[in-house]
Amino acid sequence: MVPGVMIALGALAVVELVVMLSVVAGGFADLGWIPGLGLGGQLWLLSLGVPLDVSVAPLEGAGPVAQTVTLAPLGLSLLTASMAFLAGARMARRALSGAGLAGVVLTTAVVHAVVAALVAAATTSGASAASPWSALAFGGLIVLASTAAGALVAGGTPAALVGARAVDMARQAGQDMRWAGSYLWAVLRAAWVAIVAAVAVGALVLAFALTLGWQQVIAIQQQLGSDAAGDTVFAILHVALLPNFLVWALSWASGAGFYLGEGSLVSLAGTNAETIPLLPVLGALPPQDAPTLLSAAPVLVVLCGLLAGWWFVREGENHLGEWIAIRIPWRVVSAPVVVVVSGLAIGAATAVFTAVLAALASGSLGLGRLSLVGPQTWETALTVGLEVAIGAAVGVAVAPWVEQGRSVPGAVPSSAPSTARPEATASPVPSARPVSPAVPDRADRADRTEAEESLAGAGQLGEGLEKAHGGSTAAGAVKTKVSRGAKERDREAKRREDIARKQQAQSLQADRKAQKRYAAAEKRRARRKAARDR
Repeated sequence: MVPGVMIALGALAVVELVVMLSVVAGGFADLGWIPGLGLGGQLWLLSLGVPLDVSVAPLEGAGPVAQTVTLAPLGLSLLTASMAFLAGARMARRALSGAGLAGVVLTTAVVHAVVAALVAAATTSGASAASPWSALAFGGLIVLASTAAGALVAGGTPAALVGARAVDMARQAGQDMRWAGSYLWAVLRAAWVAIVAAVAVGALVLAFALTLGWQQVIAIQQQLGSDAAGDTVFAILHVALLPNFLVWALSWASGAGFYLGEGSLVSLAGTNAETIPLLPVLGALPPQDAPTLLSAAPVLVVLCGLLAGWWFVREGENHLGEWIAIRIPWRVVSAPVVVVVSGLAIGAATAVFTAVLAALASGSLGLGRLSLVGPQTWETALTVGLEVAIGAAVGVAVAPWVEQGRSVPGAVPSSAPSTARPEATASPVPSARPVSPAVPDRADRADRTEAEESLAGAGQLGEGLEKAHGGSTAAGAVKTKVSRGAKERDREAKRREDIARKQQAQSLQADRKAQKRYAAAEKRRARRKAARDR
């Protein structure tokens, strides 16, 4: 329960401190201490994805109209996410080896949501309010995902979340199921490479736009006529919305564009908006008659897919492609099918990641036409996914030719016959290390068993490929492919062995600490008994 409270209070304190400093400096007109505290709490709730109901008068003298603000400042969301990630990593490092932290992670998220509901109830005012029930429903989602990610990364294996027993049960599954899981995990990681590169493209586009439109940005800032305190408030607002701007720039580069209100589309064709909010960064928007060179921006997103496809081939886990190659004996037919299927799989996973980013970076400002601000979720996801799929297909097709010239340790000599069994070229399984009899090394035995099964499976797969191709496969191609797979398996076995050794050391250290505490408690009880006897 303590991490959930500390994460909430830490992020809330940072937001409140910034808002109150702005109030003291005069950055907000006619805003007192109490309303300032309420504004900081509601901004924090908005960063968690909690909708904010506001009452705004559209015209002077007119009655207020109820609106809903849903545009979350992702900069503040990243603050909460980073604190939750560090908390999850600390939990995994301090937990016993193989201990399941799923219940602890869930408890942390629930406690954080309860604190968010209390803040929503305390900051309710006549002008704006957040529903405590909405805060209870949405206030712990970011913490849940970030804490689980931190525990998984620091733990090194899924056992950090689900426990060693669940992992052992999964390892007892058949080889086909394990290959399917490895393939899906490799596709997800390739999609993660693509989405990280795509966000970097958004940062590059945003920096380029600010460089070209810097004079217009300065003009809008001067038009606002604010003093130093007001300029500080605008700077903080830009920092809080910077991740939103990166996703908007990515959507623009893909060709889908983003909206600054209903009917106001900013895309590669230009800015189709009658009025633009007086936010200085929006001065960098491309003009209506944008240069033709900007229409080549989607090529950058395609290059992100090419990078993901190349990484996917280097990972050596394309088991679906191997299955297709076995079922279709004609290389002329099977090779294009493998390329297309791999590209579509990576593109589909990237589209899911993009949909999450677009949904988080868009929303409503609750002011008239500004009920739609940011990219359209599924339009952006489909566009980016398609472009990444094209690039990934090209990367999967080209990567084997690029990697063919690389020297791989443990490769078969060129004089070896083409009928050599693939398992003969693989590197041996790392030798088992001596362990203490008092602590059974169950994880190490499971890792060695898994490595041996993988090598045996690789041999059967190589025989199937050779039979499917009618023995016409060249010795050089078999040598390169099998050697790369053996190297990847050896690397994975070594990584798991290091993780098991680390977990064993942590378990032994925890046992020694427990024995010391028990011995100290026994000494205290003996001293108390001796004092009573006297």
